[in-house]
Amino acid sequence: MVFRTRVELLKCTSRDTLPPEKTANDAAAWHLQLGDLAAKITEAFPGASTSLGGDLGPRSADALSFEVPLGAGAWLEGLATTPYPEIGSVMVMQASAAEAARFAAWLRDSIVPSPDLVHFTSELALNNGDDAYWVLPPHGSVDEIAQTLQQHIDSTDRL
Repeated sequence: MVFRTRVELLKCTSRDTLPPEKTANDAAAWHLQLGDLAAKITEAFPGASTSLGGDLGPRSADALSFEVPLGAGAWLEGLATTPYPEIGSVMVMQASAAEAARFAAWLRDSIVPSPDLVHFTSELALNNGDDAYWVLPPHGSVDEIAQTLQQHIDSTDRL
């Protein structure tokens, strides 16, 4: 069974706000700019669409909605938000582990400054009271990432 859920792929803050000893190994140690992310998404995924917006949730936040073609007519929808300057998260919505893994691998390999800086959780975990973030494998294939995401979903489904 493949469980479809929202997967929050990362949390990020600016390197400038962290002490130097935290920037090398902290998942919060990178600089998120939504305009830059939009440009990189459309460059990396031909046919992708992006839309900048704001005022989401209980706190006003800049937001980037995106749709990425996965092939064979499948699309991945996502949302990146920055409620504070350079602080935010990137989510894929209603995705299987395999679908989310393709985007997560791209983020890890093309966007974040170090491959060990991508942490994730899921809507299922949060709804079950688990607010811990898992670490995306810093190396490995899309299939290995998908296995890690599916292990997370399977373990939180048992809570």
